[in-house]
Amino acid sequence: RYFYHNRAGMPIEAEYVGEDYARPAGHISDNDVTCYAGTDGDGVTWDGCDYRLDAGRGWYDAGDHGKYVVNGGISVWTLMNAYEQNPTAFVDGDLNIPESGDGIPDVLNETRWQMDFLLGMQVPETYPQAGMVHHKLHELSWSPMPHLPPTEVDNANPAEGRYLMPPSTAATLNLAATGAQCARIWRAYDEDFADQCLFAAERAWIAANENPIHLAGNTPGAGG
Repeated sequence: RYFYHNRAGMPIEAEYVGEDYARPAGHISDNDVTCYAGTDGDGVTWDGCDYRLDAGRGWYDAGDHGKYVVNGGISVWTLMNAYEQNPTAFVDGDLNIPESGDGIPDVLNETRWQMDFLLGMQVPETYPQAGMVHHKLHELSWSPMPHLPPTEVDNANPAEGRYLMPPSTAATLNLAATGAQCARIWRAYDEDFADQCLFAAERAWIAANENPIHLAGNTPGAGG
């Protein structure tokens, strides 16, 4: 249930968590993000990218409001793997989340919230590094803690917005692995989603092999 509390892009409702832990939706503006472009405080110039992605949904990281593909990849894999190893242990309605009652085990509905984010972080076709996956999405400054996530931010304002940080081989391989597992598991519940996961996984696998040492390096700002 921790993961429902940490969802971005939707309100966390008292019906499921009680009044003390309910909050408005956080960062719904993550559904329209692009790469940071400009000169950072260290004098490094970032060229940005010529596309925008829908990287909404997903889970916030444990310590801040950034969303990280590698951190999130091991988390979503852990939940999917628990289900895949012992599917009878997880049923519809056992977590009391908004999707409970839809005929799909709650743990899988929770993983889908994160998989949607991972899928949204992949570089589109026809662009440089197509198939690679952006390493992370966050602000240029750390979120103050404790601090409720804002519902929406201005992604055109460097002091406030959130940005895609450059792709990495690690993030790309995380999508290849989790996407393949997603395709296996979801085949019994949603063919279209399973196909989407498999297609993204195959693209990621090819791209990662073409860019085997694309490392995550310095990023603009102090956040994330």
